[in-house]
Order: sequence, then C-alpha cells, then structure tokens
Amino acid sequence: MTVLVTGATGNIGPHVVAALAAQGTPTRVISRDAERARSLLPEGVEVFEGDLADGAVTAALDGVDALFLLTPHAYDMADLQLRIIREVRRRGVRVVKLSGTDSAVRADGPQALRQHWEVETVLRDSGQPFAILRANAFMQTMIGQIMLPAMRATGRIPNPIADAGLAMIDGVDVGAVAARVLVDDRWDGETIVLTGPRAVAYREIAERIGVLRGTAVDLIEITPAEVRATLLARGAEPWEAEHFEEVYQVFRNHGAEAVTDAVEEIAGRPAGTVEAYLERTADAYRAESPDAA
Repeated sequence: MTVLVTGATGNIGPHVVAALAAQGTPTRVISRDAERARSLLPEGVEVFEGDLADGAVTAALDGVDALFLLTPHAYDMADLQLRIIREVRRRGVRVVKLSGTDSAVRADGPQALRQHWEVETVLRDSGQPFAILRANAFMQTMIGQIMLPAMRATGRIPNPIADAGLAMIDGVDVGAVAARVLVDDRWDGETIVLTGPRAVAYREIAERIGVLRGTAVDLIEITPAEVRATLLARGAEPWEAEHFEEVYQVFRNHGAEAVTDAVEEIAGRPAGTVEAYLERTADAYRAESPDAA
C-alpha cells in the first residue's frame, strides 16, 4: 500500500515519514519545496511538488491507500483540512488526522483546538475510513521552539502554567504510532490519545536543562494573559495570541496531565520521556552554557 503524508517537513511530519520508511511502506509527500523535502526525508520517498492550498492533494492521490492529515497552525487550518477531506471522499482512502490536546478539542476550546474539533466532527460523519490521533503538547514545540529560544534571549524559562504538569509527547512516538495506524485498519473509527509516560512540570524541565548546561536555569512566573500581551506586543495576530492564552490556561488548570499507554500498545515500546528527549537534544542546551561559550 502507499501512504500520502501532508506536513512532511515540519516538526512532526518527518518522524511519520521516517517511521513509514523504516517499516517498508511506500510513502509519498507533498511539499512546496521538493528539493528541501528530499534533503530532509529518507531516500526512496516520493515527493510531489505543490501547494495544499492549490489542490495539490488531488494530483498526488493516484494509487494512495491512506493519508496522514497534518497542515500548518493557521487561522484557516480547518478550511484547508476540510477541503482535503472533500478531495479524498469516496475514494476509500483512510484518513489519519493529527489533532490536538485531548481535553481541549471541543467547540469552546482554544482557537486551534476548536478547528480540530470541527474537522474531527466532519470526518466522523464523512463516511471516510479514519482514525484520529489526539496528541498532547509536543516536546519539539514546547521545549525546542518555545522554552529554548526564551532561554537564549533572557537566560530564563517563562512558566505560564504554575505548578501544573504536561504529559508531553515526543514527535518520534507520534511518528511511530501514525505509521502503524496508517497501514492497519484495526483502529478505524477510533480517537487515540497520545501522551508521554508522565506529566512533567516546568520546574523539572528547567532543573534538567540546568544539569545539561552545567549551570542553573531559572524560571520566571507569568500568567497566560501575560503571554497574550507579550505576543501582541511582538506583532502576533490577535487570534494567535488568544489561542496561546487559552491553551496555556488549559494547561495551568491541569488539563494536560492525563497519561495513556497508547504509544506502547500501538508502537510496541514505551513512550519516550522528557529526560530522554533533553538528553538527545543536549547540544542545543550545552551551547548556552558559559563554559561552552
């Protein structure tokens, strides 16, 4: 069978493609920059150059049995995903959609999570074979793209969730689960909640980074409302600033602490820990230590 992957060159997509390649599944991706995609992805992956917003999925669907649905975080994310679902409807293509934090995917959730709720609702009623992966906060995003840049800029990690924990998941595990679900219909119709093995507080993450750096890392306590104000001051779109305020409030209210064993059940191995992720990416933190400099 052949799998088509959208969002193949972002934070999570490469892990999905790598896992598909490792299990020997013929894989096709769509990218606006085919040369970049080929440089990032394993050899043998078929690359279609095109833009999802311009209907590139239609041209890439011939011979495809399953679709991994992932599109960029955007104000109109749902519009694009619903258009893609319409393009594959009645073709018998299994759709595996990557969604968001389980407790916040609801009609009144944060902006992006409301969009995921809308797409999930349509997908369930579409008659299309599908599975939904509701993944908790990604380590690659929360640590690699938010905490680390803040630490580089200020020497401290902002903590908008107080003493709450996050059962963050490693993108590698998302890829491993997605690869299995894409080729096996036993999970059709299911919503699978993916988390790390335990909820981890920001304080623990800062302490571990401090060990890797060889120098302590302080937290600065802030509120979700302050996150919103800071983003607006930096020129973020109002919808995005609102989304981050709301999603951090969900986290602060202990809404992302629940843990599942779905990774182990589907991928056949325990979910990766925050400690293992930090160790694997330690060079990024060690580069910030005075001794390394």
